[in-house]
Amino acid sequence: MSESVTSSEMTHNGGTDISISQKNLIAPSLETSGRDPKCQQPSVLDKDEETRVDAQTGTRGDLEVPSSDEQDSLPLPSLMIEDVLKWHSIPTPIIESLAGSDLTTGIDRVLNFGDLPLNDGRPIAFCGASGSGKTLSLSKLIANNICTTSTNALVLACDRTPGSYAKISSSLYGTSAEIVDACFPGAVIEPYLDNPAGRQILIDLPGVCIYAKKQMSEVMDIVDRTKAHLVLVIPAGMDPEEAADISAAFIEKGATHMIASRLEQSGRIGSVITAAACGLSLTYGSYSSSLNKGFSLLSPGILARRLLNLP
Repeated sequence: MSESVTSSEMTHNGGTDISISQKNLIAPSLETSGRDPKCQQPSVLDKDEETRVDAQTGTRGDLEVPSSDEQDSLPLPSLMIEDVLKWHSIPTPIIESLAGSDLTTGIDRVLNFGDLPLNDGRPIAFCGASGSGKTLSLSKLIANNICTTSTNALVLACDRTPGSYAKISSSLYGTSAEIVDACFPGAVIEPYLDNPAGRQILIDLPGVCIYAKKQMSEVMDIVDRTKAHLVLVIPAGMDPEEAADISAAFIEKGATHMIASRLEQSGRIGSVITAAACGLSLTYGSYSSSLNKGFSLLSPGILARRLLNLP
C-alpha cells in the first residue's frame, strides 16, 4: 500500500476531508491509462453486459435495473457522469480516476472484483460496524447455498449484542448450518476449528467501532485465534469518509475482501465505491432484506448501472 497523504490533500466534493489515501491507492490506474483525468459522458454499455446485469440482479426493492431492451443512459440529458458520481458523494480523486472511458471500464480499472475465499480450509470472519449487515450477509451465503461443501456449514456466533444469537438462529432456522453460541466472554472456540469434515466455518464477529481500541482488540483476538479470512461488510448510505476510515483500519488488520450490503435501502452508494477503492476486493452485493434472494456477485457493469439508476 502506498504511503498515505494528509487529509488536507484529500477533499471531498462537499468540502469534507477524506482522511485515508484513496488517491495513492488509485493513482497508478491514472498513470498507466494515459487518459486525461477529466470526467466525460459515458458511452453506452455493451449489450452483452447489459443482459448479464439484468439477469443477475433483477430488481433491488424500489430501485429497478432497466430491462435488457433499454439502453444505458444518464438519468437526465443535462447531467454529466461527474454530476451523478458527485451525487453519490464519491470523493474527487476517485471520480477523476474513473474518467476517460465509459463508466463500466472506469470501474473495472479502479476497483478489484472477485469471489470470497470459500472452502480453502480457513474460516471466514465477517467484520464491520454495528448494524452494517454482517449477520444477514453471512446468513445469505448459507441460505443461497453459496458456501456449499460436502457437509453443513458451521457458524460461530461471536456477537455479544443482546439478541444477536437469537437473530442468527432465527435467520438460519431450517438450514443445515450448525450454530455455536460463542458470544460470551471466554468462550472456547478452538475445538470447533479441528474440522476433519471440511466444513466451511463462518464467524459472525461483534460490531465494532474502529476508534475503540478495546473493541478492535477483542475482535482481532477472535480472528487471530481462528486464523480466519477477514471480510468487511460496508452498507450503502454510509458516509464515504467513514467507510474509507473503516476500510483502511481493517485492511491494516488483514482484510482483503468486502461485501456491499443494504443496496436496496439507499440511493447513494458512494460508501461502497470509496471503501473498495481503498484496496479491497469487492465480492457480493445484498439488495434485499429477504434471506433467499437479492444476493449476487457484483461486477463493473452492475455497479455502473446501479450508479446511474438514481431514485
